[in-house]
Amino acid sequence: MKTTEEIPVKSYSLSELSQLYSPSLSVSAATKQLLRWMLRHPNLVSRLQETGWQKGQRRFSPKQIALLFECLGPP
Repeated sequence: MKTTEEIPVKSYSLSELSQLYSPSLSVSAATKQLLRWMLRHPNLVSRLQETGWQKGQRRFSPKQIALLFECLGPP
């Protein structure tokens, strides 16, 4: 597992980010897992929407990544 310092806050696609969180899963399974975690976290989706994120969006901005890391922890 990588340390926090090795994972930069930058723009990531949904598949890139999901593979960081679940490298042993297929891209499809990792993506579904990440989306489940996002939807189950209290207030995460609403906080992401405040930054301009919309369901179905395939890329996260650095600001959205920082929010994801804050709520879910870094990969």
